Amino acid sequence: MTTTDVDHAERLYLAGHSLTSCARHTGFPASTIRDAFRKRGTPMRPAGGRHRGP
Repeated sequence: MTTTDVDHAERLYLAGHSLTSCARHTGFPASTIRDAFRKRGTPMRPAGGRHRGP
């Protein structure tokens, strides 16, 4: 993934999308996105849960 790809996936994820949803939107596997987020230090939500926003 390029920096632009990770930026796009990160915006989606931080807006509440799941890794699976980010994968569908970007075309990259969820595991690749997760690895990029870990490398970048993106805060991750627990797996399998629903994001409960304000």
